[in-house]
Amino acid sequence: MVGRDERERLGRGRRARFDGYAAITVRDEASAAELAKELDARDDVETAYVEGGPTPPPVNAGDDPRSGNQGYLDAAPDGIDARWAWGATDGTGIGFVDLEQGWTLNHEDLAAAGITIISGVSQAYHGHGTAVLGEVVSVDNTKGGVGVAPGASARVVSQYRTSTSYSTAAAIISAADAMSPGDVLLLEAQTTAGGSSTSYLPVEVEQAVFDAIRDAVDAGIVVVEAAGNGGNDLDDWTDASGRHLLKVGDDDFRDSGAIMVGAASSAAPHARLSFSNHGSRIDCYAWGQNVDTTGDGWTGTSTTAYTGSFGGTSGASPIVTGAAVLLQSWRKARKGSPFSPGSVRSWLSSSLNTPSANPATDRIGVMPDLRAIFDRIEKNERFRIDGRFVYWVYILFGIINDAPGVIWVPGKGPVPVDPDWRSHAVRGRRELVAAIAKEARAFDGRLTPKQLDRIAEKAFKNLGR
Repeated sequence: MVGRDERERLGRGRRARFDGYAAITVRDEASAAELAKELDARDDVETAYVEGGPTPPPVNAGDDPRSGNQGYLDAAPDGIDARWAWGATDGTGIGFVDLEQGWTLNHEDLAAAGITIISGVSQAYHGHGTAVLGEVVSVDNTKGGVGVAPGASARVVSQYRTSTSYSTAAAIISAADAMSPGDVLLLEAQTTAGGSSTSYLPVEVEQAVFDAIRDAVDAGIVVVEAAGNGGNDLDDWTDASGRHLLKVGDDDFRDSGAIMVGAASSAAPHARLSFSNHGSRIDCYAWGQNVDTTGDGWTGTSTTAYTGSFGGTSGASPIVTGAAVLLQSWRKARKGSPFSPGSVRSWLSSSLNTPSANPATDRIGVMPDLRAIFDRIEKNERFRIDGRFVYWVYILFGIINDAPGVIWVPGKGPVPVDPDWRSHAVRGRRELVAAIAKEARAFDGRLTPKQLDRIAEKAFKNLGR
């Protein structure tokens, strides 16, 4: 167990990357742009930019027809198959934090969840935050709907640090300090670049926000980030210095580690909605329309309101977040610890999941299919080879000399074996390989897994291992 002093020391160590930041307040946007340009030209300043101010959350409010149900909980290809996953987990044991600007925490379908605020002020777009929370943790009761992961422990953190100050990066840092490895942080936010108000972008385009996300991911926290509703091809977008920061494979690309989410139609096959940002950086998508949840989806504070027309990348991101929470909860219950953030992103964005209607043009990734993910993980674990039997694997695949070859690893396919495998893998154990080979010669090559196990066990026993 790590004591308080040790946690504070580790926190200060992680926080060192922010020591070089300085925030300057000026009288207006024009002055800010001029100052940023002057500072950016200095040799002793790495980067200077105008931080985006408060913007509407990434959602298209009130312009989609009401579905009247939570189809995003259904089996693939319609939804993420949360209803099936509930047979194994409901999100228990995993913390979930929603980052945005406001909520109605005493809503009738959320009050029993005991949601608390980590820091900041619940000040704006209360109905939006209420809708997001409802998608993930609506209580399993006789009112409203049910969240994707109703058993998760939920909290919130506000971008409004005080009633007059606003900072996405500071909110992320505050949340990360209060979370544990394996927890899931949802960034229900978007921003503008260079003071522009015409094109909404993912919040990580701002350097401090990117670093804050990376810091959280490095601390073991899964971060889910709304791609934003600017309708941008993120591969084409460049920052003020002309860098393609969001184009995977470009020399200037940088990976925050967050799972970035686009928005698609509620009907299968799911097509990208026109407002959704898209590109190679997007990992996953989910419903961006007709989402049935708590609140009015925008600015209301009613404790009894519901909507069936929530959407945008704001509506899609909580669905993917709920899938991440269920995956982490299931893993933790089975193995004692959750997946790393990288593993969660790999599973949720893998080809196992539901593709969009036209992947080549949609370019919003895949929608998680929890049944497919859970089944594949279990299958991989069933076929995982015990380290003690690694030697007979080499023999069975004919790698009996110094020639290169491959072994088949479940989930990975053929894995090369270098010519020096014997010197690395069987150093000091050549007699064990010989013993297994001797036992195997009694068969004609058609061996069952049980027979293989018996052969290896007998070889170990004969050698006194």
